[in-house]
Amino acid sequence: PAYREVFNQYGAAIPQRMDKHKIPGLSIAVVDREGILWAAGFGRTGWNKRRVTPETLFSIQSMSKTFTATAVMMAVQDGLVDLDTPITAYLPEFTVNSRWEENPQEKMTLRHLLSHTAGFTHEAPVGNNLDTLYGSFEEHVASISDTWLRHRVGARHSYSNLGIDLAAYILQVKSGMPFAEYMKQKLFDPLGMSTSSMDYDVVERFPDRALGHMPFITEVPVAIPMVGAGGVYTSAAELSRFVQFHLNRGTIDGRCLLDGNLVDTMYTSSPVSPGAGLGIGIGEKHDSYYLTHSGGGFGFLTTMKWYPEYGIGCVVLTNSVNHDEQNVKISNELLDELITKHVVAKDPSDIPPGDQLIGKDNKLPVLDEDGSVHTPTPYKRQWGRYTGTYRYIAKGYKLGVIVRLVLALGYCDSGMKLTVVKKDNFLCIGDEKLEEVQPGLFFTPSGEALDLRGSLPTWRNIKMKKSRFYWSL
Repeated sequence: PAYREVFNQYGAAIPQRMDKHKIPGLSIAVVDREGILWAAGFGRTGWNKRRVTPETLFSIQSMSKTFTATAVMMAVQDGLVDLDTPITAYLPEFTVNSRWEENPQEKMTLRHLLSHTAGFTHEAPVGNNLDTLYGSFEEHVASISDTWLRHRVGARHSYSNLGIDLAAYILQVKSGMPFAEYMKQKLFDPLGMSTSSMDYDVVERFPDRALGHMPFITEVPVAIPMVGAGGVYTSAAELSRFVQFHLNRGTIDGRCLLDGNLVDTMYTSSPVSPGAGLGIGIGEKHDSYYLTHSGGGFGFLTTMKWYPEYGIGCVVLTNSVNHDEQNVKISNELLDELITKHVVAKDPSDIPPGDQLIGKDNKLPVLDEDGSVHTPTPYKRQWGRYTGTYRYIAKGYKLGVIVRLVLALGYCDSGMKLTVVKKDNFLCIGDEKLEEVQPGLFFTPSGEALDLRGSLPTWRNIKMKKSRFYWSL
């Protein structure tokens, strides 16, 4: 009865919140260690299209990182890979650029990749959030070698798609099969997630699929090159199976698929990355701890969250980015209400307490600093040609035209443009003073690279074109 009252309350309120924030479709599920407690669908897969149900497929975007990390732990269990072996043992040809040392890749491990401590920036030159119509997964991964590290390997936490995609590619190479097929065989099928997929051909043919919605873009692409970091399509009903599997420390339907100690390893953070495990976020609330990950992009905002000691979790999937994360707010509010009203009892039996996981050293070195000191370079007269406004070059006719239109009309955030100015006798991006480490190659205090050496400048590895006026097309 207590569950029913809470679920009825949210079932009545969610459509109103969707109308307010113009969300076409939403799917939600609450799950415990035994299965789904409540699941519902609201709205439409697209404007004037079929109704959303708990079985409707959504792109879960960066929540895919938790799936990829889980697959890596299964590969560790199988002896296919090791968390602390340098990744060059699996990808001997892989390289990446560093200001501090040659061959930084020889220090990188899968543990670094999954915990976002390898030092990578967020995007790759091929296959990024503004370049989705060109480049395969393999070409995307290959382009990582053209990037510059933001930090020394293992020194700091820096959230990135690149490490997760590199981890997925390692599993593809070691298993000898496409990563999408590896995920199907090792994770989706054993968990009973029969319609979930990372195979875009399968996804596009699936009739009950939500369409992503973004301002000014009529057709959001289904296939993106960031497969490991954002390629999973699943439903609220099947995503609940994944959360149930984690609530039971690697066991589902009485079958142990992943050793509980390896699940605990996923949930363990280090002083280098407090609040971050391997492919999962860690937080503390209600005198306990929770695991969470959200996803956003290409027309979708999604979230999942679970409390191991309370044995309960929630997933919310939406097919719109034009709202202020209602998915996160709804899941947080719903779980808070279930726990604070004592509908859910704390039962930490066989579950490691949070204080054993949060902040515990997980073999990553503890470094007070990354050994670098940002020293802004005083302004040089020849840098006058570098000042001005730059815009991203978006490949693909439809996407390129739309992005330029968005830029021209001003419907954009600061991440879609770049203005380089002389300020206080320094070359600056905003208030950040740049350091020149090679002629034409600059870095910000946060470690992002501005490369003005070639015919096409790059900012954070994305190609740009200088505009005389910001609004020029």
